[in-house]
Amino acid sequence: METTKQDRCNTSETGENMCFTFSRRHFLSLAGWGMFFAVILGFLSQIFGYKGFFYPRVLFEPSPRFTVGKPDAFPQISVTKLKSRRVFIVRSGNIFKAISVVCTHLGCAVEFSKAKNIFECPCHGSKYYRTGVNFAGPAPKPLAHFEMSLDHSSRLVVDKSKTVSTETELIV
Repeated sequence: METTKQDRCNTSETGENMCFTFSRRHFLSLAGWGMFFAVILGFLSQIFGYKGFFYPRVLFEPSPRFTVGKPDAFPQISVTKLKSRRVFIVRSGNIFKAISVVCTHLGCAVEFSKAKNIFECPCHGSKYYRTGVNFAGPAPKPLAHFEMSLDHSSRLVVDKSKTVSTETELIV
């Protein structure tokens, strides 16, 4: 059975024939153009959109090199935790060390126990001597030690971008 043009058109109340023909070819053509423009708009939004192509992709982190104060600010035999910098400043007389707070097992933050005079990881039970060397638990290696130095105004400077051996110490 063949449909005529008259069968496909609707007659309005005013008597006019309104004919809307929409074939599969027209539908696929519109869908293709729609997808094309969606992809173009996606690329343009990446280039010109908020934080797009022209925005610098950098991490805004604090400097790995920072001052911690004068040597006299630390008690003679002490372990001072700098929570914001994730480092311990260990002083034994005139010897200083900068030791990482991050456990070498799974990256938990270790705590210093004054009663036991050791570093302990609360997550998995790793234990470290006051020098940062591991002696118990699942930790595979000692805590990281960072380079320490004195600047021109006799303040202690820690450089977290440079790790040193566990025997390295700053004598003031």
